[in-house]
Amino acid sequence: MYLLALVHSLPFSSYDYGGIDRSTTTKRQSPSPFVVTGVHTGSGPNGSVPLRLEVREMERDSTTWTLYILGLDMLQYTNQTEMLSWYQITGIHGRPFTPFDNVQPVPGNEENGYCTHVSILFPPWHRPYLALYEQILYNLIQQIAQLYPTGPTRDKYTAAAANFRIPYWDWAAVPPAGQSVFPSSVGGSPYVVVDGPVGTQTIANPLWSYQFKPLNPNDLPDFPLNQYQQTMRYPTTKTASAQSQNNLVAQQLDNSAPSFRRRLYNLFTNYHSYQYFSNEAWFSSSNNPNGYDSIESLHDQIHGLTGSGGHLSYIDYSAFDPVFWLHHAMVDRCFAMWQVLNPGSYVVPRPATYSTFTTYAHQTQDTNTALTPFFKDPLGAFWTSAEVANTTTFGYAYPETFNSAASQVIAAINKLYGFGAQSAFLPGTLKIRELDSINSWGTTTEWIANIRVQKYALNAPFFVHIFLGTFNPDPASWSFEPNLAGSHFISVKGLSAIMDSPCRCDPDQMVSGTIPLTHALINDIGAGHLKSLDPKDVNPYLAQNLKYRVTLSDDTAIGNEDVPNLKISVVSVDVQIPASTTELPIWGNIKGHMDVSTG
Repeated sequence: MYLLALVHSLPFSSYDYGGIDRSTTTKRQSPSPFVVTGVHTGSGPNGSVPLRLEVREMERDSTTWTLYILGLDMLQYTNQTEMLSWYQITGIHGRPFTPFDNVQPVPGNEENGYCTHVSILFPPWHRPYLALYEQILYNLIQQIAQLYPTGPTRDKYTAAAANFRIPYWDWAAVPPAGQSVFPSSVGGSPYVVVDGPVGTQTIANPLWSYQFKPLNPNDLPDFPLNQYQQTMRYPTTKTASAQSQNNLVAQQLDNSAPSFRRRLYNLFTNYHSYQYFSNEAWFSSSNNPNGYDSIESLHDQIHGLTGSGGHLSYIDYSAFDPVFWLHHAMVDRCFAMWQVLNPGSYVVPRPATYSTFTTYAHQTQDTNTALTPFFKDPLGAFWTSAEVANTTTFGYAYPETFNSAASQVIAAINKLYGFGAQSAFLPGTLKIRELDSINSWGTTTEWIANIRVQKYALNAPFFVHIFLGTFNPDPASWSFEPNLAGSHFISVKGLSAIMDSPCRCDPDQMVSGTIPLTHALINDIGAGHLKSLDPKDVNPYLAQNLKYRVTLSDDTAIGNEDVPNLKISVVSVDVQIPASTTELPIWGNIKGHMDVSTG
């Protein structure tokens, strides 16, 4: 359930341990350089390393869940001046653009974060980042477990603490019956009741928001983010009194869930080159029709719909929001699953598209490029992509990857995201229509809108909404419309960083993504508006009914003509349905049909 009333979360505070000095906990674990090791205690299935679990699955274990909430709470209430505070760890990704662990910027790149986006290093850079976060949270949880009363109670918590790994949020799987894609533990309430070492208390929900202590507008200068005392999702206003609208976040995520699900399934089953899978850069020289989508582009879609003008909408502010870490653990999981299926494809040398704190644009990035600021030893060496290819390096795996069996990964992909899961929300008659779309040879037709556009076309984050049919003219309604096929999102840095930092890059750099159309077309077949998925029926239908609109992340409408470099084209592919749950579908050749944009 989501609170429909707008409740201000600041009155709720941290867990009170009864006079224990918590400041010593983080100081004791702050050597420099801080070596990122991950966590290497506990055990998983069949003697494997422990597993990162889906957040709802973790919540079923009340002992581990309590430790997780208390660990987040302690980390978020660590003084912002401490290196291993929430503020400074999340600040690695972007703002406030200050050195972490004394890893200095290269000259001229001071107005950047360390994160690599539109980069061949996008997936591996975030792996040690998550491991750093997990390691620090784990260390706090060990200390919290020791504060419980001695005896069976403490034993229970210390055993759970040894196995702790961070959870992920599976935004593509069908949620439990009656629940939203957006977990209620994240967006349901600004407070949470927790049974800690000195008793039950009501505290600020550390998954709802991060409260700046204090907000420093010099560190976070972009309006309206420089007004917000805490992280925001779909904020009501652009003033200091703004409230998050998590109920609307949940509604628009649910409306786009079929798009996430089909898009992720397509990435797993049709993208076998790491160069394309890894990041959203449009490689115009190849003009590869299989190169439009990427895990980064899909990840942007989640950032956009969850942030909706709040912190997650902006690259350099996004990591402050607690949901960032659940989301990026999911992205890392997808990367790990993809790696099991494609062991021969990994980082290839590519020029950096954009500058980071320590890297110049156009500098070649490869498997030996330093993943700064993440130290791998006390001598000052950094982790590289070559060294972080396996999650067990940092002491964790996922439920689908712990034994590195491709058959196990494929079975999970088909169960969670495949054709059966894609039909889960359809009424019975539409499920029949979905089955009818598979011909006697076991083949169906997938329809996809390919999108490419300049990343900084508007110098602000923006959506491209694609509709099949009529829609409300009010742009604030577009992500909720029943005829919405999907919303593509382009995430950028805050305007001050764009203006203040010399790009040293191609300002016309294109990025790309896709919106699957098949689910929406099947809905239209069920409604009697369309006869079949055959091109002879679909082409004229799309010509008449497919429309697109552009908005900023705060729902401000932008004229289609004001994004002249936006290119949307429709393609179809004949897909052979897998004969068993341990086989993947076989994709045929892509067929181009029409361009529907002004670009």
